Amino acid sequence: MESMTLVEACRFSATILQRNPELAAIYRNAVRRYGEGELFCALMDLIARAYEEGKLEEEVFKNPQSLLSFCCGAWIQFLLVEVAGMKKADLHAVARKIFKETHSNRSLH
Repeated sequence: MESMTLVEACRFSATILQRNPELAAIYRNAVRRYGEGELFCALMDLIARAYEEGKLEEEVFKNPQSLLSFCCGAWIQFLLVEVAGMKKADLHAVARKIFKETHSNRSLH
């Protein structure tokens, strides 16, 4: 995979998550609610806050796959919490369960 900017990764990850019918429906609702520009800005704000809170640079920006995975996760979190109304604690519990069931070396995208 070729290197990509954060903006490119965010746009590409939006395309990837829409392969899932449920996430695609939530994404369409988000576009109706926010508009595409405001939706993208809200996601970039979420990413900026996550970057400021932790040591993401080493892990997230080390290769295009890591950046893309991070952006997919940011989209999913935003859509489920901000648009679908899921509680963050519930999302974290679901994520932990999924990660336990997923092979550590298996790429989901």
